[in-house]
Amino acid sequence: MNAKYLRPLSIGLIVLIFLFGMYHFTKSNEFGSPSEENPNDKAESFFRTQSDGFSVDPFYLESAKSIFSPDGQFLRFDEIIAKAKSGELNLISELWNLRRQCPEGSTREQCHEYIKAFIQNEYSGEDAKKLLNLLTNYLKYEEAMVQLDPSSKSYTNAERYEQIKQLRRKYFSKDDAELIFGLEEATADFSFNRKNFLDETKNLKADERIRLYEDYRKKSFGPYYNAIVNREPQYDKFETEMDLRQIELSKLSSSDRETKEREVRIRYFGKDGNERMEKVLKEIREEEEKITKLEVEESNYLKNNPNLSDSEKEKKLMELRIKTLGSKELAEEYTRRLEYEKTLKNSGN
Repeated sequence: MNAKYLRPLSIGLIVLIFLFGMYHFTKSNEFGSPSEENPNDKAESFFRTQSDGFSVDPFYLESAKSIFSPDGQFLRFDEIIAKAKSGELNLISELWNLRRQCPEGSTREQCHEYIKAFIQNEYSGEDAKKLLNLLTNYLKYEEAMVQLDPSSKSYTNAERYEQIKQLRRKYFSKDDAELIFGLEEATADFSFNRKNFLDETKNLKADERIRLYEDYRKKSFGPYYNAIVNREPQYDKFETEMDLRQIELSKLSSSDRETKEREVRIRYFGKDGNERMEKVLKEIREEEEKITKLEVEESNYLKNNPNLSDSEKEKKLMELRIKTLGSKELAEEYTRRLEYEKTLKNSGN
């Protein structure tokens, strides 16, 4: 498909959001607001049945030539399959990229006719048939997802995700399921089992723990490992190593800990990057010290002046905050933060 839209899949698995999104998409009748003379009305339903299962209205075949016009070269079929198998390409993300190109006013069914037409225009023979078959099965699976209850509290996230995996196997062969969902499912398994790895290795030296962690990732992601590593942000790598070193770092003296942390930062970000990060860390520590001081001053003031009216109390607290934090803007921001935290607490969250 269009190289412009072949962005790598961002790693992350939020099952509830995924289910919620599928629910609202499949329940929605339209992709946008219909115009008065909508040419989509000429189109036949995606669910029109034909003996070969791949019938497309001629209207879509003609329209797709302009709607899905590439500004670069499309990937060949074998390239699509190879990249999907290695985790470089996410077929579901590409489907959503194509959906976003459907004309305003397209219904869900009409949009999928455009996509079918695009596939038939760009690919031929068995290649097109394979892609259309994957698309058709995915749309059936997507509709079936609506029947799963994402709000159920009777299942853990791992159990709920296992339900999703079982549902997928009803619509896809083993190979097709791995082609479409392989990286996502490997990521899920890795996430669900990561805590066990951390618990089992918590008493090891940090360097050994980091080595074993990378071995664990290689085993978990298999053919997707290289794609994961190649697109992993440098800061994520840094944070992972710091997490794995945390137990060992907590046992060091303050100066030794700072030395080790600086060594790791320089390795990932260079000397200039480390200096910028140290500046930010210094500002964060200074702010935390100010907040701690302010909390003590406010507590003492309220304790020593229990009979103040609410307005007098608020006025004095604001004066203390401006004095300690350095400006009225920072004091007001701090006040809003306290109010927000109080609201969350009172709501039970």
